[in-house]
Amino acid sequence: MTKLLLVLSKDPFTTEIPELVTDIAIEAKGKGADVSLYLIEDGVTAARHGGFSERIVEIQKKGIKVFADDKSVLSRGIYDKLIDGVEIKEIETLLDFIVDDYDRTAWF
Repeated sequence: MTKLLLVLSKDPFTTEIPELVTDIAIEAKGKGADVSLYLIEDGVTAARHGGFSERIVEIQKKGIKVFADDKSVLSRGIYDKLIDGVEIKEIETLLDFIVDDYDRTAWF
């Protein structure tokens, strides 16, 4: 089984890229891949309560893990505004994911 890591750095309120990324995640999961989504930079706003977070909940229900970069969350002041199930991780975790844990990584 392929392990796919999608990294989202774009805000869902200024671009359609987050919608594309979640579509890719759902499609890959449907084809049997083990998929995770790592939110970084402005991408962390996708997991903030309201609006786009419904899409994040949808992919979580399909078994896609969602992580958020700790510094990105803190610098945007949304630590207490994230939806349930989003795991806060340090940037070193992302590096470990890319180098050791996942077969493929795509950064958006």
